[in-house]
Amino acid sequence: MAFPRSFNSFAKNRVATLAPFFIALTLSLTVSAFALPEHAGAEITLVNSNPTHPVGRLILLRAEIARHDDLYFRHNASDISDEAYDSLKRELTQLEQTGPQSGTSGPTESTTASLGNDHTEGFASVAHRQPMLSLKKAYTESDLRAFIHRVEQSTGRHELSWVIEPKFDGIAVSLTYENGRLLRALTRGDGKQGDDVTKNVLTLPTLPRTLPQGSPKLVELRGEVFINDADFARLNAQREEAGEPLFAHPRNLAAGTLKTLDSREVAKRHLSIVFYGLGAWEGIPAKPASQQALHALIKAWNLPAVDTITMAQTADEVCGAVIRLGRQRTALGFPTDGAVIKINDTNLQQQLGASAEAPRWAIAYKFQPGRVSTRLRAITLQVGRTGIITPVAELDPVEIGGTTIGRASLYNAEAITRRDLRIGDWVFLEKAGEIIPRVTGVDISHRSPTAVPFIFPQTCPACAAQLVRNEGEAITRCPQRDCLGQLRRRIEHYVSPEVACIKGIGPALIASLVAGQRLKTVADLYRLRRDELMNTGNVSEVNAQQLLAQIEQSKNTSLPRLIYGLSIPGVGRTAAAEWAGRFVDLPHWAEATREELSKRDSVAADAVILFFGRPENRTLIDDLVMLGVHPKNGNHPGKIGKLTNITVVLTGTLHSWTRAEAKQQIEAAGGHVADSVSRHTDLVVAGEGAGSKLAEAQSLGIEVLNENELRKRLRY
Repeated sequence: MAFPRSFNSFAKNRVATLAPFFIALTLSLTVSAFALPEHAGAEITLVNSNPTHPVGRLILLRAEIARHDDLYFRHNASDISDEAYDSLKRELTQLEQTGPQSGTSGPTESTTASLGNDHTEGFASVAHRQPMLSLKKAYTESDLRAFIHRVEQSTGRHELSWVIEPKFDGIAVSLTYENGRLLRALTRGDGKQGDDVTKNVLTLPTLPRTLPQGSPKLVELRGEVFINDADFARLNAQREEAGEPLFAHPRNLAAGTLKTLDSREVAKRHLSIVFYGLGAWEGIPAKPASQQALHALIKAWNLPAVDTITMAQTADEVCGAVIRLGRQRTALGFPTDGAVIKINDTNLQQQLGASAEAPRWAIAYKFQPGRVSTRLRAITLQVGRTGIITPVAELDPVEIGGTTIGRASLYNAEAITRRDLRIGDWVFLEKAGEIIPRVTGVDISHRSPTAVPFIFPQTCPACAAQLVRNEGEAITRCPQRDCLGQLRRRIEHYVSPEVACIKGIGPALIASLVAGQRLKTVADLYRLRRDELMNTGNVSEVNAQQLLAQIEQSKNTSLPRLIYGLSIPGVGRTAAAEWAGRFVDLPHWAEATREELSKRDSVAADAVILFFGRPENRTLIDDLVMLGVHPKNGNHPGKIGKLTNITVVLTGTLHSWTRAEAKQQIEAAGGHVADSVSRHTDLVVAGEGAGSKLAEAQSLGIEVLNENELRKRLRY
């Protein structure tokens, strides 16, 4: 359908978003919380509409918290920091405890004990045997010390044994093992019952389906499903390759993936799991006597366990351990947003008990995110090679996490509207999961009274075509394949080291050749003449000759690279490599049926069928073949290469090849280059400065070659 939806004003959008919460909560407040006499209705109407009155403020807080809960738990998105969210809940708690008056007395019904609810349609809700609670949070050292002091006062002890664990930033889960076999996996849900995600959890490669002999009759193991840093980077690289928008945050990705209805898609994401807690426990042996013993038991059962654990006894030692963990967090390899501090002794845990929301013997200390403020100078629209329109924040350059940031993706129109971003605003910038910079909010106190909401354009900035957005999607696209903005990006992609590796042709020259109508498809690269390069692109005669030689050499690039280089929406290097193993050349692949294409990836297969349903794309293949583009296919079983069916991982710095050139040589020899080491890796090529990948390969007994040995293997 045409985009945008109604954007007449941000106020209308905001009211529409909050209206259901205001209506429901106002009715609840007036009918049940106060039980007012009939004549008080007019007074309630007045105070409900006044956000400065305690009752009006209470209604506003409940509505806003409900909106944030809906975003976080059901949509795996958030437009507020955890600290700001907890501040809203603390204010609401204070209002509820003081009992705002409106013609009657008595406190309102508390809502702040709610854990939220991550229930998603399509998943069955199943009761936890023991409630699955959340954790209270501390944001400052004084908060943490106050918690430790309260526990010491409650137990009558001044030196306790504490366990400090990293706080994984994922989605909490509870797995039930009965008679040693995995019975069920649930999300937290509302704390009493959660969504049954067993089918998806079974795709996690590191999760044992059974426990060793001697395990109890039944045990609920509590933990977290997350995505590690390497897999998050790998998935975003694949999406960038396929011309798709990047994932913004590892927590949102993990939660959204676990709530995907197709478990085959879940398996592709390579989620991880870790265990750190207990729910119900039935039978012998007895429960572990300490948190430290529980961690040892988790390891003894061959379950994924927390590796980074520190013991402490005093408040000073606890705070010191938390500070050290904060300094180490970027090197841990997984997303962490804090530390969890727990009483070690399980008897003391039981003695302290729990509130309706959280245990009294544990707390989560939240690390301060790398957060800075800077001015939003403009919002520009970036046209991708597959037509995706990405809004980009143009910022006053600012340093965050050791990097100077001047631009940040805003992902889609809804993200702009949800945060009410306006040109000239002072905005808050954070690094999501310590990786990707993102705009997280607006400093309203610095907003100019003349600032107006950003209206997302209805037409493409490159070709003026009407933009579209499919129902149920947040992505906005330009539907015109011949859009000059898309064409420039497609050609930039085609000449890149990852595809044809044509050196000497950059974005400026491509823009000139596209504007001069010398490049209308990637096939036109092979029609360029020396005088055209010199006249249109202002290229010297020597450089023109060198560039033409590079273009000629690219005619023999590998088939997987060429398929990837066509910029078909949703088709990345993985699908291209798989197809190259089954089709002898480019024309045979282009003429394949959906059934022939969809053995592994039906979505990519559908994209190819749709792509070649357009006559101009079939003409493109014919043109490439006619112009002498004959991609090598070392992957095809009929053509055996020196590395056929060999999976290779590159690590460290190579000297005689760039990383892209090495990949090209390996693929031309029939090999497949993977991003990470696993038990499926056949060979690791280690350059200078090789680190964890080399160590992992050595621990798995995988063959390791240096750069010279690789060249000998390829007979260079």
